[in-house]
Amino acid sequence: MKLFNGWCLLITLFVQTVLAQPVLAQSVLTQSSADLASDKPAFGKKNSIRIVANEWPPYTSSHIDKGGLVIELVTAAMAEEGIQVSFTIMPWARAMASVESTNADVIAAWDSAERREKFNYSESFLVNRMVFVKRLNEEDIRWQTLKDLEPYTFVLMRGAVNEEQFDQATTLKKNYVTEEETALTMVARGRVDMTVRDQGMVEYLIKTKPEQFAGKLSFVAKELSNSPLHLIVSKQHPKGAEILQRFNRGITKIKANGRYQQLLEKYGSARDIN
Repeated sequence: MKLFNGWCLLITLFVQTVLAQPVLAQSVLTQSSADLASDKPAFGKKNSIRIVANEWPPYTSSHIDKGGLVIELVTAAMAEEGIQVSFTIMPWARAMASVESTNADVIAAWDSAERREKFNYSESFLVNRMVFVKRLNEEDIRWQTLKDLEPYTFVLMRGAVNEEQFDQATTLKKNYVTEEETALTMVARGRVDMTVRDQGMVEYLIKTKPEQFAGKLSFVAKELSNSPLHLIVSKQHPKGAEILQRFNRGITKIKANGRYQQLLEKYGSARDIN
């Protein structure tokens, strides 16, 4: 009798285990489907778009209310066209890949010949001043041509555009990282001589993170370039042309009604394309 009861118990446990397996698999499948669905572009479904960006304060950031200057400008411009905007912050290379594959709608980026092959561009809506950042109290760096920069070491953002001739120069000593703050920290600690970053972003980090950067960084007098900023969309996006057209119209409207200038003054770190 005890043996019979033991076998019954084993059979019951086996049946319960087998029946439980499909429930677990269905749960995992449902979660995966939800995750995939959340990565799809929003435009055309609920009259909204999703912009992706890296952590690039004060322009795009998950630590700034309303996402930063670029996010607020895009949101305000699209609101004039009746379009809602959501945003996701992620590493730069992943953000670019998400837009290229149309898993996200748009990203704000600088121009380059390589990008023009894959993306369509809005009109410029900001200008970023690209400068060389060095350690404070290091020797003054004077340069006129890229050859003058050959003695120095640089840390740059992987996948980022700085200035075409500088980016293509093979005689410069370049290291690459994936985060803006990492590049600045390497300069502040003397691990490399310089980085190339937007001046407004560097000034913002010096102000908001003085323990890390205040009294440690300075700018080389001669800038590298002034880089117009665009909203870009994949050439494969079925609604790409419409998104850019409506964004361009929206920017024109918020410049006319004063909202554009209000946002520039709120952040005080970027320049109008005009």
